[in-house]
Amino acid sequence: MPFYLLSWHGALAGYTGLRLHPVSFAQSFMRGTTPATLDEQSGALTPGGAFAKAEAVENFAGRPLVSIRAGKGYLSSRDQNVFDVVPLCATWERFLLLPPELLSILRDLTEQEWYQGTRFVGRATCAEHHLQLGGHKWPAEQLQAERTKDTITLWSEATPEKVTFTVCPSRVLSGLMEDVLHLLQTNTLRPATTPWATLDDLREQILRLSVIPRDTGTCVQLARLCALFGQWELADGFLTTARQHDTRPELQWMAAILALRTKNYDTAATLMEQALTTRYPDRDIGTLLAPLVARQKAGESALLLVPSALSSVGLPAFETPFDTLLVPMRLASKNGPDIRRIYSSLFEQAFQKLDTENRLRLLTAEARLNGLSWWEELGLGHTSWLAGLQAEADEHYAIARKLAVQENMAPAPYDQGVFSWLSTQECGRLASRAIPDVTGVANWQWHFSMPEEQPSTCLAFACTGQHFDLVPGLVLSLIHACREDRSAGKIQLCLGVANPTVDQLTFLSTVSEWLENHATTLRLSFGHGETRSDATMLEPALRYLILPDIAAQFRVPVLIGDCAGYFPANFISLLRDMKAHATYGFDLTQFDDNGQQQYGTPWSMNTALAYFGEAELVPAIAAFMSDYLNTVCSPGNPYHTDMDRCALAQVFRRFVRSRWAQLSIRFLNDGPPLLVMPQHGQTGLVTPDDVLNDLKAYTR
Repeated sequence: MPFYLLSWHGALAGYTGLRLHPVSFAQSFMRGTTPATLDEQSGALTPGGAFAKAEAVENFAGRPLVSIRAGKGYLSSRDQNVFDVVPLCATWERFLLLPPELLSILRDLTEQEWYQGTRFVGRATCAEHHLQLGGHKWPAEQLQAERTKDTITLWSEATPEKVTFTVCPSRVLSGLMEDVLHLLQTNTLRPATTPWATLDDLREQILRLSVIPRDTGTCVQLARLCALFGQWELADGFLTTARQHDTRPELQWMAAILALRTKNYDTAATLMEQALTTRYPDRDIGTLLAPLVARQKAGESALLLVPSALSSVGLPAFETPFDTLLVPMRLASKNGPDIRRIYSSLFEQAFQKLDTENRLRLLTAEARLNGLSWWEELGLGHTSWLAGLQAEADEHYAIARKLAVQENMAPAPYDQGVFSWLSTQECGRLASRAIPDVTGVANWQWHFSMPEEQPSTCLAFACTGQHFDLVPGLVLSLIHACREDRSAGKIQLCLGVANPTVDQLTFLSTVSEWLENHATTLRLSFGHGETRSDATMLEPALRYLILPDIAAQFRVPVLIGDCAGYFPANFISLLRDMKAHATYGFDLTQFDDNGQQQYGTPWSMNTALAYFGEAELVPAIAAFMSDYLNTVCSPGNPYHTDMDRCALAQVFRRFVRSRWAQLSIRFLNDGPPLLVMPQHGQTGLVTPDDVLNDLKAYTR
């Protein structure tokens, strides 16, 4: 029987033409390359027997080793890739007789990549006349093997323990890749069906997996992409392949999401439970999970409730690429209100992350899957608003508000302004009818510190007695700023306080009297009283509700701000500069230089500071804001959130945006701030005594 000649470095001796050189196991199957063989009985070399002969080499291990000799020269494999001829026969000049039936096995083991169980072990290597793979080692001539479709089991006489390896990529994975390629080649996939992926995303992951087929992360991404394109069987195949080699609970959670999306509710419940118990083996979460597992098995999408349930006991939830499979998703008819609430929140979060084109894809898919819903109508409203279709946006907001109230649902905080949003048509009707004083602010008592002449500017601020600790710092910073620079003329600070204490009113009276008696450029007027609505919920709008009283006394430009801020030392020069160059000032982070909103919601304008420089229009603006707020602050409005933002946004649209080209608008978010908003926890550091002591020190 002829044997192949295996070098010390794991190559066969072979010929290409008359050139004798090392031949890999794979090259030995190529046309034009001929491995040298030795007939053990006759001792004949083929080819090369005409000038060289094989001689047995004595070996203590009893292994079949030979040397190849011609005259006084021995064939040597000192170098891995090149043969040489040397005068001595040592280690590198010994060739192992290799049975021919092992050649295809060795080729596959050294050319392909392998797993041992879940552990990737790569390619086998052949060196020192041994085969090595995954930490195991066998004499090459003794190797025995059993094959199945994707596995090979190895052992030898010296190491009889059988070890099984799985090829990478498996036939299953290769088949999945071929199926995906077929879908691409036949243009079967529809990219417009999902906002979360493109065909190029799919092509990139195919490229990655073709280069590194062992990468389970790429398998996971392909599973996600196939699911997004509605190819559920392929998605399950890729994820199952990944889970064979990656046992982390995150992949169990992904499988649970996939089972949920394919309506395999029992499987989803089992995988959900397995994933969480595996991730938190030391925590007793059975009581927490039991009702969710039961609801999931009953056909609800209870998996959506898991993150909040974990958060309630201080545990983090999974964050995986499969989260995008949850939106959009057809909601099960058995879902309870809590699941619908979570889904609506996920939808809103997803919507905010997308550009206009993909928002439309998301909205189209959501409408197809779940029909009319308040969250879908809210998204349509935002899309129409940013497209400049204000009337259309108003219609969607009205429907969203109605549906949310009917379902007793609340949007995410940044979307709750929909409850306080009045359409353009409704805003136009405000001035045509008498609006009752729902808030009670119109009945407040005012103490006006009237200067000898009209002030040049009014500063309007308001708070509740509960948050009065913000006021001393605001007042003191303004006193310091006016003390350093009096060039801006007379300034009237107007403060409104809801439900103040006696001490708070005494403080305001004392400061107001001191400013009057010492002939400063600053005056303090203040109003106070009760509110008919929840003062805390109403607080952000109080500074707008006091505007009519201020406008009735002072027909001057008004700067409206948040009591939580304080004035910088150079406030007077900044104010003087703004009045000289700007008609209005707003925080317009989300707007371009043409006054067009680029992102966000209608009510996402920042209300920390706003400047109205057209004194003749201030009364009309004040009346509009008061009417607006008293209209939306009603028992039928379950949320007062963002009333102030809605009112300011509509003032901007009604009085400013329509005349953008004729006005000079200051972007208050650019340049040095006129009002500094401190970090959370840094407010309220100045006390009333600090202010009074400062005034006492400067009394003349």
